[in-house]
Amino acid sequence: MKNLLFALLLTIVSAAVDAQPKATFVSDALSKWKGMKSYTLAVAQAMPEEKYLYKPTPDEMTFVHQLVHMAGNMYFLSAKLIRGIDPPVDIKALLEKADQNITKKEAMEIISRAFDYTEETIAQMTEKKLEEELDYWGGHSTKRKIVFLLNDHQTHHRGQLIVYLRLNGVKPPSYIGW
Repeated sequence: MKNLLFALLLTIVSAAVDAQPKATFVSDALSKWKGMKSYTLAVAQAMPEEKYLYKPTPDEMTFVHQLVHMAGNMYFLSAKLIRGIDPPVDIKALLEKADQNITKKEAMEIISRAFDYTEETIAQMTEKKLEEELDYWGGHSTKRKIVFLLNDHQTHHRGQLIVYLRLNGVKPPSYIGW
């Protein structure tokens, strides 16, 4: 009788565990994306506004230009490649304005909205949509790989921004991974 009760209990517990929602690529990507947004905004906040036009060498982008470039990339990849539509903002105009008239507050709003737009884009994805194939500058890809590219591009430029902070004696915020 004990063995029968134990088997019944084990079956019930196993069914309950199986009924729990399982993580999907989209849910994992959204979780990671929210952490990236928080971390990027913390990095942007750490730099004093008077240093937003700082660049370590003449060939580098300014701090603010890096942020706007990151936003433009999110809009381009999310809109053009994943959604198949034109970006909702004029990326070229944003980049031209980046080193002239964008305040720290505006830059943070620009990148925050780009993160939100990309989050909405990822949230709309299904497994079927993630596997859709496309040509990206002559290279074969899937929309899933574009999500990886979005992550990689943000990490690349945020790493540069952290160096900019250190070169200006600003302690970078603690890492936010998830």
